[in-house]
Amino acid sequence: MSKNTIANVLQCYKCSVSIEKYVLNNKTISTPLCFKFQESNNYAVECPYSTMCLKTISILHLQNGQRQETITRGCAQQKNTTQIFRNKQWEQEHLVQEVYDEGCKDINTDRLAGSTEKKNCYCRGNLCNPSSYVTLDINVMIITFLWLWPYINLFDIVVSYLK
Repeated sequence: MSKNTIANVLQCYKCSVSIEKYVLNNKTISTPLCFKFQESNNYAVECPYSTMCLKTISILHLQNGQRQETITRGCAQQKNTTQIFRNKQWEQEHLVQEVYDEGCKDINTDRLAGSTEKKNCYCRGNLCNPSSYVTLDINVMIITFLWLWPYINLFDIVVSYLK
């Protein structure tokens, strides 16, 4: 468990599927939409209670064969709030817990209307959750290798012929 200080507050990109509004210091703040996402300061937020950023990709497979994909970005939920009895009164104490591994994790669910795929990708470092943040899946690497295999063999034949 750790606490972030003002000097090292993490920044992540934040956007959502629908407009979210909240009030902070008497100021209304709107979360921008992900379908308009750009790697700019308009999407950057401070994450004082996180050490990781999150990008979530959700895919809904509809019964008619279509699929609907959505993406959200933000701070990883790591804040744990407890009540501490101190100086004859109760106070809230906020701790940041390290509960996620860096990388992507698939979460698949089946529903009556269709199946849903969800992938949560956690990363460390300022603004590490843009659209270009991708981790390679072992299945993708194997398929790519098998697809390139005939070309690799052809390259070996050409090299041995030129010797």
